[in-house]
Formats: sequence, C-alpha cells, structure tokens
Amino acid sequence: MSTEKTEQNKKKVDFSMILRLLTYIKPYRSQVFIASLCTLIATAVNPLRPYLIKQAIDTAIPTKDWELLQFYGILIFSMLIVNGVLQYLMSLIMARVGERSLYDIRVKLFAHIHTLSQRYYDKTPLGRLITRVTNDVEALLDLFSSGVVMIVADILLITWIVVFMFLTSWKLTIATVMVLPILFIASSIFQRKVRVVYTKVRTEISKMNSFLNEFISGIITVKLFNKEKEKFDEFEQINNRYTKLQIKTISYYAVFFPVVELLSTLALAISLWFTARDLLIGGDITIGVLVAFTQYSAMFFRPVRELTEQFNTLQSALAASERIFELLDTKEQIEIKENAKEFTSLKDSIEFSNVTFSYDSVQTVLDSVSFSVKKGETVAIVGATGSGKTTIINLLCRFYDFSQGSIMFDGTDIRNFTPESIRSKTSLVIQDVFLFSRTIKENITLGNESITQEQIELATKQLGASEFIEALPMKYETSVKERGVTLSVGQKQLISFCRALVTNPEILILDEATSSIDSETEQIIERSLETLMKGRTSIIIAHRLSTIQKADKIIVLHHGVLREQGTHKELLELDGLYATLHKIQYKENNVFTN
Repeated sequence: MSTEKTEQNKKKVDFSMILRLLTYIKPYRSQVFIASLCTLIATAVNPLRPYLIKQAIDTAIPTKDWELLQFYGILIFSMLIVNGVLQYLMSLIMARVGERSLYDIRVKLFAHIHTLSQRYYDKTPLGRLITRVTNDVEALLDLFSSGVVMIVADILLITWIVVFMFLTSWKLTIATVMVLPILFIASSIFQRKVRVVYTKVRTEISKMNSFLNEFISGIITVKLFNKEKEKFDEFEQINNRYTKLQIKTISYYAVFFPVVELLSTLALAISLWFTARDLLIGGDITIGVLVAFTQYSAMFFRPVRELTEQFNTLQSALAASERIFELLDTKEQIEIKENAKEFTSLKDSIEFSNVTFSYDSVQTVLDSVSFSVKKGETVAIVGATGSGKTTIINLLCRFYDFSQGSIMFDGTDIRNFTPESIRSKTSLVIQDVFLFSRTIKENITLGNESITQEQIELATKQLGASEFIEALPMKYETSVKERGVTLSVGQKQLISFCRALVTNPEILILDEATSSIDSETEQIIERSLETLMKGRTSIIIAHRLSTIQKADKIIVLHHGVLREQGTHKELLELDGLYATLHKIQYKENNVFTN
C-alpha cells in the first residue's frame, strides 16, 4: 500500500473514531446545544469590536462627535461583558458534559471488562487494563469538556473575522491571507509528526503501569533475590523512553508555534506595507481601517494557534480512544446463547463427555476426559502438577469454553445455561485466597445483603473460624488490608471456607484448599468438612491423598488423560498410578514422622 493510501486510511479511521467519541456526548445534546449557541453568539460579537473601533475612528473622532464616540465606547464595553458571560456559561456547561461523558465511558469499560473470559486475562497485563480505565479515559477530558465546542468556535471565529475583514477592506484581506498556504503546509507536517509520537506515549504509559503493578505485587520476591538493581534499571529504561517521547513532542511544538507567530507577524507587516503604500498614493484605506486590520490580524491568528492546541488535545484523545475502543471491541468472551436459561438446581448428575481443551490452541491440557458426578457425591481429583485438575474446575465454572466434547448438568449442556446462574449455585475455595480491603464480614458476604449476621456467625462457628475472629479488636467489623496481609494463611483460608458455606451452595469445589494450611488449622477444617459437604455435590482437588480417602469416587489424571477412577480401596487394589502416588506420600510422611 502506498504512503498516500495509508494516510487516507488513517484519516478515515480518525474521522470514524471522532464520530464514535461524539456518541458519548449524545445524551447531553441539549446542554451541548446551549453551549454551542453561546459560542456562536460570542464568535459573532468578537470580530464586531474592531469594526466598531474603525467606525469610531473614521466617523466620530474627525467630526469631534463626542456623543457618538461615547455611544461606540459603551457598545464595545457591553460586548466585552456579554462575551465574558457567554464564555463562562459555555465553559461551565461543557465541563459538566465532559465529566459525565467520562463517567459513562468508565462505566462501560468496567462493565465490558466483566464480560471478558479468563483467557483474555491470562495474556493481558493488569497494568494495561488499569491504564485504559484511568489514564486513557482521563486523556479524553479536555476533548469533551472544551475541545469539541472550541474547535467549532475557532472555525466560526475565523469565518467571522474573514467576513468582517472583507467588509472593511478586501485588498488588505487578500494581502493578509497570502501566508495561509504556508501555514497549512506547516500544520500538515506537524499533525503527522505529533500523531505518531502521541500513540507511542500512550503505549509507554501502559508499559510503565504494567511494570509498576507487577513490581509492587512481587516486591517480596524482588527483595528476597536481591533484584532491586535489575528492576530499577528496567524501570529506568521505560521511564527514559517515555521522557524522550515527551521531549520530542515538546520539540515539535517549540518549532511549530514560532512558525505560527512568524506568519502572524509577516501577515501584519504585509498589511502595514499595503496600507502605507495606499496612503501615499491617496487610496481609500483610512487610519480606522489600519487600526481595525491590526486587531483583525492578531485576532485571526489567535484562533489558528488555539486550533493547533485543540489539535494537540484531539491527537492525545485519538491515541487514547484507539486503545479504549480496542478494549471495547474485544470479543474474547465465553459463548452465551441467546436463549440461555437459568440453572436452578442439580437434580441428577454432572457429566463430562470426551472433553478436550487447550489454553493456547497448541498444547492439549485435557484429552477426551469423561466421568460423572452424581448429585450428593463427593468426588476427588488427583494427579501430578499440570495434569489438568484445576482446568476441569475452570471449565465447570465456565471461566473457559472447551473445544470438544460436552459438560452437562442433568443431561443439558452447560452452554445452555447462563454462567451467572451456574456460579450462583457453586462455591469455589482455592489455594490462593483473595481477600478485599474490606471488613471480615464484607469478605464473607461479598456484598450479599440477604445474608444475615446470624448466618455469618453460624458459618464461622461451624468451621471453627469464630474463635480467631472474636479475638480481633473489631470482631467481624475488623478491616482486612489489601489481600489480607494482616492475617495468616490459615485464617484467610478459614474466611474463604466461611464465604463458601454462608451462601449454602449446591455444588462445592475445593481446589487445593488445605494445601497451604498448617496442621492445626487443617485439623480444624477437616473436622468441619463433613458439615460443609453434607447434602452437597462436592469436588475436591488435593495433593494430600489422606484428605480424600473417604471420597465416593477418586479420579486420577495424568498429562490431561483420565487414567483411573474408583474408590480409595479399589484404586489401591488396582495397584496402578494412584497406588504409586499413595506409596510415595506414605513413605514421605513416614520418613518425616520418624
């Protein structure tokens, strides 16, 4: 594709993107109309002042008509007051429109992020998403609050100025606009250069946010392995690239603005030269015309400079909006059928039939896995790391969509149910517990107002968590710091068990839920597991085989393939993979106790 065609396509993209951005102002079109009306009147009033000054100089002063001169003075002063009031109203209205528009975009982005599948989060740095919702959205503020109206205002003002200039003197008007072709060429070059740099600036901001998020989250690991120097150097490289791009942007403006000033001065000089020549030869240009054109020349290039600044705003907004719309247009979502129904209750069984799945479409994680879980059964899944145990849970909770086979609830494919309804009947307790920076009560209920204090206290007592919670200064109202850093691993896990029990789920899933717990806490939880799993369909993933010996069925996975299934006794008698794992763990435990 030629350079010319590339530029044409870029302009088309820009224009369509601007139109798309303007749709967010549509709900506030009445306010925008009022602001535009204020702008329209203000732009008409401004160029009228030099014309009135010209009339005063050429008519009132030569005849010494002080009443007429006073009339012109009052009229000009009144126009200044009107212009100030109109500018105030326009700024106030558009500031409110801008903030409300950004609010709408943030809400839409946040809502869209919820719909993305887990696969998208696996490959997207967290800092990049944060940048979209914060920095990139904020970059649109100037465009929405003033940019759109001011661009129109400046164009109208230039139009009015040219009209009044022609009414005053068509000769001087032609002389003044002679520099415009040079200005258009300079603006075109400036536009291309700045657009590229602004896009790179937004990219570097995203990289910086991603790096900071990763660095702060892993600060313990960084310090433990003495990697502060390497991380500092890495941050310095990102920061250096960002700084150089900003300096490059400034350098473009440092060249462009003096060019505009030079052209403005050149236009004024041409006007003065034509005026002096006309006066010498006894032409029709008067002193009033000269004064008016001096003001018109300054007024003409002021909106030109402002348009350049608005172009700066527009370029920054376009660079940010490209990234925002890229996220909004991302369709990496799990399949939800239009006629999907609510999953209300498990009546018979959960069945996996020849389920095949890959995270990256290259390496198969599950290969034709088939098994069933009867209602009320406790089924355990064991296997080495990477065998596909957690993947089964991810598919069951519809965090991912499988590529082949089927997963059914009571004979109905789970893709015929809404993901929300499946998750509402399921509680998942994982090894790495996430606690929000809220109170313990809020971390148990997760904002579900239908859960009462009595239900919370009952769940904590049943699971043995009430003892440590009651010992806290504010008990259930004790604030938990981010990720629960003020609590032990065991205490966090107990809270997650309470979170699962208090919702009274039909399906309970424990994914290595006791692997990070000390022996004392594990004993507390194991005594409560029977209560937790009673009357529920339970799926347990565990490395410690001692925790799943009482399961109704044990499924053994190896490299994504279901190798064995049966009870603990049956699998030991089979003397296969499970028996080998059991012997290894028994030997390790025996050595440890000795």
